Amino acid sequence: MRISRVIAMTIVLVLAITSFWPALPAEAKPAKPAKVKNYKAGEVFCPAGLLVFGNIVIQSGRCYLLFVLRDDRGTFLAFAAPDTKIPPGQLVRLHTPAGAKLKGRIFYLVPIRTSAAVVPMDSVMLIAVRADDFGPQLSLTIVGTPAPNLTVIFNVRF
Repeated sequence: MRISRVIAMTIVLVLAITSFWPALPAEAKPAKPAKVKNYKAGEVFCPAGLLVFGNIVIQSGRCYLLFVLRDDRGTFLAFAAPDTKIPPGQLVRLHTPAGAKLKGRIFYLVPIRTSAAVVPMDSVMLIAVRADDFGPQLSLTIVGTPAPNLTVIFNVRF
């Protein structure tokens, strides 16, 4: 009698597990972006919607140049006015007159974490990025720097 109860409980347990098997999530596949665009250093970036990163909201409807800025507060992805005149690849020190003028043209600073120095301390430089548009999210991957695959992911609001 006791063996038949054990067999019956085992059968019930196996049926319960196998009935929920299809409900388990499948292995997640990485999403493919709807659009991918590569921006060269110095090329104007124009977001289609509001870009939100934490409490930072980058306005749409205007265009920006993208820089990496590093100072004593950290390393930042900087969104500056498109009429800023700095040649791609040129490093600008923040304590110079050109650096002070450039700091006045920066609208947004988005903090980024990096394991390597992208630019020297107290300097700024134009960067190239790859923009992967996933619809509700936009990722900007900084390319051509010592820190590979440095990515900032924004939520997009239209």
